[in-house]
Amino acid sequence: MCGIVGARTDWLRTRGRDPDAAMQQALAAMQLRGPDGAGVAVAGPWRLGCARLAITRARSRQPVVLRGGRFTGVLNGNVADAAARWAALRPRAARRGEPPNDAWLPLLAVAARDVDALAGLRGHHAYAVADAASGELVFGQDRFGEKPLWCVVEGAAGAAPRLVAFASTPAALRALGLPLRWRRPRLAEWFQRGWQHDAPLRLAANLRLVAVPQRGVPLSTASAAFGWCGPLQPPAGAHAGAPAGAAAPPRTGLRAALLASVARSSTATVPAALALSGGVDSSCLALALRELGRPLPAYQAQAVGGDGSERAAAAAVAAACGLPLRTVDVGPDALLALPRLTAAAGMPLGDPSILAVHALCTAVAADGGKVLLGGEGADELFLGYRRYRALRWLPRLPWLSPFVPRLGTGYAARCLRAAAAADPAAALLAVTPPGFADLVLAADVARRRGWRGRRRGEPAAAGDRMLAARADDLAGYLRLDLLPKVDVAGLAAGVETRCPFLDRDVADSALADGAAGLGKAKLRAAFPDLPAAVLRLQKRGFALPLDRWFRGELPWLDLLAEARTRQRPHLRPGGVAAAIDRHRSGRADLGHGLYLLVAAELHLRWLDGEVRPATESPPRRA
Repeated sequence: MCGIVGARTDWLRTRGRDPDAAMQQALAAMQLRGPDGAGVAVAGPWRLGCARLAITRARSRQPVVLRGGRFTGVLNGNVADAAARWAALRPRAARRGEPPNDAWLPLLAVAARDVDALAGLRGHHAYAVADAASGELVFGQDRFGEKPLWCVVEGAAGAAPRLVAFASTPAALRALGLPLRWRRPRLAEWFQRGWQHDAPLRLAANLRLVAVPQRGVPLSTASAAFGWCGPLQPPAGAHAGAPAGAAAPPRTGLRAALLASVARSSTATVPAALALSGGVDSSCLALALRELGRPLPAYQAQAVGGDGSERAAAAAVAAACGLPLRTVDVGPDALLALPRLTAAAGMPLGDPSILAVHALCTAVAADGGKVLLGGEGADELFLGYRRYRALRWLPRLPWLSPFVPRLGTGYAARCLRAAAAADPAAALLAVTPPGFADLVLAADVARRRGWRGRRRGEPAAAGDRMLAARADDLAGYLRLDLLPKVDVAGLAAGVETRCPFLDRDVADSALADGAAGLGKAKLRAAFPDLPAAVLRLQKRGFALPLDRWFRGELPWLDLLAEARTRQRPHLRPGGVAAAIDRHRSGRADLGHGLYLLVAAELHLRWLDGEVRPATESPPRRA
């Protein structure tokens, strides 16, 4: 697990940047991702850098350079089937007691032009390999985007667009001199749901910030299928067969697939642990660990003052599986980590549960753990969210629009708004009510706040709406909110997070069931030995009690009271004060909205250079 960055030397110089200094500054911006070492290498027109968190081969370094100097590579993440890959690509290395660093595997595959090996890599990873002879860059990202990779594309007038830089975080790209800005339309989108889509973001007249255009396949700058890159092509005459050394295990069902994934994910030369919430997903992982004979320590986080039902379920699961359980209580002090996490991410953090995940990872790290398994992805793959059920029965009542509650945040109010909305799934996904925008945001931002109308060709049947919502969640919510949250929270504590449910065999099994898998039916059937305490729990996810916390004495209220905060152009005059008054008087529950105001302000101050990665607490009252 690391932070990786790369840039074309000619592009840096054209922008007036000293290439050596710029790369060092980018690595410094990712120091929290890789405190165990940093390095830069030059490969033809490219400079590649890596800030490394040592999980395998503690003394190895990145970037890695193949003998002769032609190929240079960097890797962020983990190759879960590394043993099989080494056996295929370097049999002698596979016979060592401890194989070399995973970062060599993409490089060796690129050097051999083994497209199948690259496409078949398991685990969570983002990689880049530069060919000094041709100037080509080959890069890729895991299927679901578990490990982040941001790309900068230059498209000068009259010239073909080209990739000029990439990094694990926007913070590293900003250190390269990119003018990151938060545009008003994206503010509106973010205040509605706490994250924003990754459509190309214009940074300057000829620069765009974009995501990897296709995940799960190796891409090459030598192809122009996407305008600036395309799928890596094998050598002429090469046979495209099954990925080398990665024969699929026998199809013996979902349980076997998940056990195999957990076995790969829990294999580490450093201490590993399990995030055990007490819900179905993490409990299935615990049962898999028991079956594998790997009693990893389990960690359960609970907000102070919670009802304790999930903790009781987690205790029952841990006892049944023979896992030692450590409990972590999360109080309002968890909010103090937000500036540090914002600076590490280089983006606004609209999902407050990142603070709970960070607290959990901090506890794991304090006990010496460096790898944490979690259940991310299971709710999307196995249709576990309550909103999926709602989409099956929710009627379409557009005439209800003038009468729906504008400030209500309860489930009934959300369902009423969804029934009247052009896009019911988007309305159910929103984390702030429409009245929050009316109260707080500037008029032009509030008007943009609604989701786009129903897309042409979007399925109308209830079952189709549900599956379309899952597809959108896999492409958007999971990749742009949940996975980045876990990635940032873990690495800021020095912990690598792994998500066994995102393995290709597990995912393919889940997606093959369609609507029949609603409510994790197939997962429950595969694990009939789930304790009764788990099966009785209602699905709710980890939600911090922000409504209660923002009615107490939080230092963040001082930040929201500052004139500078309230005079931001995206805010309505007097709106922040009105929202705080309504919330603290009990006339509305706007805790999540107030959190978003704090997170947005911290991001804007980071853009102004005032929030640094080492900052751990907000300004205190004078």
